[in-house]
Amino acid sequence: MKAAKYVVLYLIVLQFLIPYLVPNDKVYHNRMDYPLTALKESNNIDPVLAYIKREIDANPQDDYIIMLGDSVFYGSPGNSDQSPNVFMEERAQADPNSTIKRVYNLALPANQLGDLYAMLLKLDQYEISTDNLIFNIRYPSFMPREGWPPTVFWMQKQLRARDSDTFEHVSAQLKATKYELPQSWYDHYKFFIYEEIMQRIPMFQYKDYLQKAWEHTKLHVQGKPIPDDSLGDPMPWYTKGHLWEYMENDEIVNSYTDKPFDFSETSLDVYFLEQILKHQQGKNTVVVMTGVNQELMQDFVSKPGYQENMKQIDRLFEGREVRYINLEGVLDDDLFSDHTHFTPEGYEALGNLLWDTYINR
Repeated sequence: MKAAKYVVLYLIVLQFLIPYLVPNDKVYHNRMDYPLTALKESNNIDPVLAYIKREIDANPQDDYIIMLGDSVFYGSPGNSDQSPNVFMEERAQADPNSTIKRVYNLALPANQLGDLYAMLLKLDQYEISTDNLIFNIRYPSFMPREGWPPTVFWMQKQLRARDSDTFEHVSAQLKATKYELPQSWYDHYKFFIYEEIMQRIPMFQYKDYLQKAWEHTKLHVQGKPIPDDSLGDPMPWYTKGHLWEYMENDEIVNSYTDKPFDFSETSLDVYFLEQILKHQQGKNTVVVMTGVNQELMQDFVSKPGYQENMKQIDRLFEGREVRYINLEGVLDDDLFSDHTHFTPEGYEALGNLLWDTYINR
C-alpha cells in the first residue's frame, strides 16, 4: 500500500516536472515544429504556448510581437534560423531604443484565416497579449472555396473548444471538405475527454517533444548531426526548372484564379477576417499581403481579374485601425524560392521590411 502511494506521488510530481525536463529549443526554436504541431492535428501547440508564457512572465519588462500566418511567415522552405522573425529580432535587439526583445512566430504552413482566429483564442487562453500583432494574408486567402480547402485547416478542434458559435457557423463548409463533425453522444464524450482532460496532462502534451529530445540526445552521443528542419529546397526559383510546369498544376490555377472573389458578408474568409479585426480593436496590428514572384507568375498577375481582386483585397482594409501593407511586386523576384516563398536572403529582406514597418508607425 505504501509503495502504491509513492508511485502515485512520483507520477504527480513528474507531471509538474515534465515541462521543465524538455529542453526549450525542442519545443520552440524561432518557430513551431511543423511535423509535431500541424501534422499532429495541432495537438502539440499547448506546450509551445506554455513555454512562451513562461518566458514572458520571466521577463515582464520586455515587449514582444506575435506573428501569425501561413507558410510565408513560417519561413518555408528554409530552416528555423532563416525565418523572418529571426531577422526582426536581430534588428530589435540591436536597437537601444526598442522595448521589443522577442518576436514569437506562431505561423504554420497552410494556415487559413480561420486558423489565425483560433490561434488568437488560444493566446487569450494562455493570457499572452496580442497588443503587438503582425499577420500575413495572401491572394489565395480569399479564393473561392468550392469544397477544398477548409476555412480552418488545422485548428478545428481548438476553434470548437474556444468558440463553439463560430465553429457552428463554419461547420457546413468544414463538413464539405470531409472534416468529420461530432454526431453521437459518444463523439462529444471523446472530444471532451481528449480536449478538456487529456490535453491538460503534461505527460500526454509533451510526449512527442520528449521523443524528439531523446532522439536528438542519441544523435549527439553518437556524434551525428541533428537533422536540419528545412521543409524543402530554399535555393532561388530560377535554379528549379520544374517550377514552370508546376504553375500549370490545378492547385496553383485554382488558387490564383482571375474569377471575381466574394467579398460579401457570406464569405467565410471575410467573416474570419472581421473576427480577427474585432479581436484586435485598439491594438497595434499590422496586416501584410505577401506578394508573388512577378516573373514566374506573369500569366496570372497580368490578368485584369487578378488585378481587380487584388484591389478589392486592398479595399477591405481602408478606414481600418490596422496598418496594412501590400508587398505585391515589392521584393525582387530573385529573392523568391518559388512562386510565393523566399530564399534565406529573401526572408532577411522580408524581416527587415517588417521591422521597418513596425517601428515607423
